[in-house]
Amino acid sequence: MVAAAALVFGGWLFLVAGGANVQKGLPYTFLFALAMSLLGFYDDLRNLSPLFRFLVQFVSALLLLVFLAPFLPDVFMWHRVLPAWAWVAPAVFWAVWMLNLYNFMDGIDGLAGGEAALASSFFFVVFAWYGEPGWAVANLVVAASSMGFLVHNWPPARIFMGDAGSAFLGGFYGMQSVAAALSTAVPFLVLVLPFANFILDTTFTLIRRMLAGEKWYQAHRSHFYQRMVGLGMSHGKVTSIELLAAAVSCAAAAGCIEADVRTRIALVAAVIVVISGAGCWVVRKDSLR
Repeated sequence: MVAAAALVFGGWLFLVAGGANVQKGLPYTFLFALAMSLLGFYDDLRNLSPLFRFLVQFVSALLLLVFLAPFLPDVFMWHRVLPAWAWVAPAVFWAVWMLNLYNFMDGIDGLAGGEAALASSFFFVVFAWYGEPGWAVANLVVAASSMGFLVHNWPPARIFMGDAGSAFLGGFYGMQSVAAALSTAVPFLVLVLPFANFILDTTFTLIRRMLAGEKWYQAHRSHFYQRMVGLGMSHGKVTSIELLAAAVSCAAAAGCIEADVRTRIALVAAVIVVISGAGCWVVRKDSLR
């Protein structure tokens, strides 16, 4: 996956030479993703502490967004322009959360790579539809890199992406959902809903572990997809189910593009209900073992 990240960086250089530098959020998204990939690679070698990783991630996202803020259009809320600090702070936490949840979900063969291949293929179509060639081609390169990697990572996997790969993907999608949503007409919801299965699994698992007094920042095997493996499902079956959920989420995100507010709420609610219902079934089956 490190090689795929290098390929994406080369693609970014091509885009900049071709004029995509006018889309101010794109270079910063790649810089953040590559920086997080290097941090993940070092973590693979040295096993860094969770606190140190988080601090580096947080400071990196903060610096990039603070530097990016002057180039972005004004952010409005209730017909008033928000000061930069009012949106940069939550944007930093969101980008870092997306980065880490992608890392948390890279626990079985094919899952993280398959989600990236599916999501970036969808984003390629979305950005092309909105007339954003820079972001479209960037996602095409990420999708192609992920597909090439997935050939060798599909169960039974022969290679693994490690933190270097998952951090790149999580960093890319986290920063893209902020930068592209602010610099293009693509809604934020459309950029995050395809990851509903990852977001719900990680968020629910984290909250449950915190309420139980567990060391939530340490490695564990209590994610819903890990419980599915524990129920006897193969990596291939679990990954296929997860990718089906991601495909449904992409379809819902596509429906949100030109929908009114009520329809968007209904689509998001439907995705949450379906994925949460499946999660409850997994928990029930796991408790009966």
